[in-house]
Amino acid sequence: MTRWTRTGMARALLRTAACAALLGGLPAAGSLGFIGPALAQQAGTVALDDVSFRFGTTLVKVPRLELRDTALSRADLQAILDPASTEPWPARLKRLSGGSLAIPLLRVEQAVGDKVQVVVYRDLVARSLTEGRIGSLEAAGAVLTVEGSGPDSGAGAYGHMAASDLDLTGLARLLTEAGGPDAPSIRVYGSVAVDDIALSGPKGEAFRIGHVEGRDFGGRPTATPWGEALSALTAGDPAKAAPADRDRGTALAADLLDAVAIGPVEMRDLSVTDPGEGTPTRFTLARLSYGSEAGTGTVRTEALALDGPALRLGLKALTLSGLSLKPTLDGLRRNAAGSLDPAELRRYAPLIGRVAVDGLEVDIPPGPERGPAKDPAKDPAKPEAPLRVALRAASLEMSAPRDGIPTAARLNLDGLAFPVPVDAPALAALASLGYRNVDVSGVLDSSWNEEAREVSVREFSLTGKDMGRARLTATLGGIGREVFSPDVAVSSLALLGATAKALALTVENTGLFDRFVADQAKAQSLKPAELQREYSTAAMLGIPAVLGNSAGAKALGQAVARFVTKPGRLTITAAAKDPAGLGFLDLSTAASPGKLFDRLNVTATAE
Repeated sequence: MTRWTRTGMARALLRTAACAALLGGLPAAGSLGFIGPALAQQAGTVALDDVSFRFGTTLVKVPRLELRDTALSRADLQAILDPASTEPWPARLKRLSGGSLAIPLLRVEQAVGDKVQVVVYRDLVARSLTEGRIGSLEAAGAVLTVEGSGPDSGAGAYGHMAASDLDLTGLARLLTEAGGPDAPSIRVYGSVAVDDIALSGPKGEAFRIGHVEGRDFGGRPTATPWGEALSALTAGDPAKAAPADRDRGTALAADLLDAVAIGPVEMRDLSVTDPGEGTPTRFTLARLSYGSEAGTGTVRTEALALDGPALRLGLKALTLSGLSLKPTLDGLRRNAAGSLDPAELRRYAPLIGRVAVDGLEVDIPPGPERGPAKDPAKDPAKPEAPLRVALRAASLEMSAPRDGIPTAARLNLDGLAFPVPVDAPALAALASLGYRNVDVSGVLDSSWNEEAREVSVREFSLTGKDMGRARLTATLGGIGREVFSPDVAVSSLALLGATAKALALTVENTGLFDRFVADQAKAQSLKPAELQREYSTAAMLGIPAVLGNSAGAKALGQAVARFVTKPGRLTITAAAKDPAGLGFLDLSTAASPGKLFDRLNVTATAE
């Protein structure tokens, strides 16, 4: 299959630039050869035959083009296209005007190693050319082939293509002029749309997109002009380049990525098929969209499906918001300058503000990795059903990163459901209690206060259907910025200074405790009420005995005993008497649990 690597994307950009260059008479980079023009001028029409543009390893061939309804003379057009002219291309393209430009056939040849990638466009028509701007541009389609020896050949086709508000002078400026971070952005395309993209690989791989559309493509000039940078990035094999050349390529790529401006983009009806070794894998996606606002981007997918021999996966929607590549681009630049410490790589991870998942289903087929079935009632002749794991919804919000780690986060899980396998040791206890399916939800919400050197766990909760709910809140002290250091030794040492200041635990029973008591009572030949009385007595006497028989210990034992007798809701709060909290040293040096308990203010209630 045609490989869409970083350099492959760059080559695709170069081909786009080449097409735009041809339409406006612009060389995208380097020295441009205007080979063998045969000019025939009619009233209001200028026709050119056998036109070729060459730049770097790319050759663009046009058997014929016609510029209609134009006031340009042959001499005018020759002056615009003259490769020997010293006049800047933006100034020359400013003089290009006409009613329409028709190109029946356009061939782009891109040399890649010992192969040539060829794209042939059909029936290109540009309309409303005014001072280097094109009102609309259409092509009936295109065919992609790879010529040359070797197994890495590929092929493809593009359906109808359309673009609007194409600024050739702006494109010329991006490709030929140098700029910097403060240079104003230039919009090159108002809109672009392509139908029916199909690419195939030598082993039967297939990639398809039903429709692509986007708006407001452009960017700002960079220190190295776009044309020169793209030529450098697509020259040769990056894996074989010298270290200095790789570093330069990294810096160029970072500058280009930072300079590119993209408006909303949407792709529909995507599919990727890999035939494999007789076990094909197919990936489909109904919709993929990207948009940006206030300096961050949002990516959303809809109706994603993966069907393969290892698993089947379906996802109703996935949203990534608050996306930013700024840290990554900073890391690429530092790496190019040779000042990037590998231990600090996490600082340069892309920023993601929120991840949201809706409607996830995973089917894991039966196989040796799941082990043999141990259900004696199972019919060995009947195929084993796949293990299905489902998640109704989930979200993860992250903010205030410190050295690549978010210091404020909230995780929500809603409806994580799966059957309880009879052959899973970790879930054997649930199976023995009569649970055939598990449906749990949870929340983890925490944040770090740098000034107070505290981590606040606002909520850590887990809820199980027909089981119960546990909710914990806590305040941890002694946590400074050193905890987030990329140096493992520094962060580990800093964690040793952490303390527990306060916590609150609430447990609600909605069925799990009742099933546990019933199961244990059956095993001991007792009635559930009898076993509950035993447990209640053990809690009332045992907890104070272990914790020193203080008033607080007795209150805790009584609350637990009441909960065991009538399981409803149990709430326990504990706060360190020392404002600094209790640390690891306090826990390890305490003479007894009672001595440690005496350093806490504890309350307990049962409802």
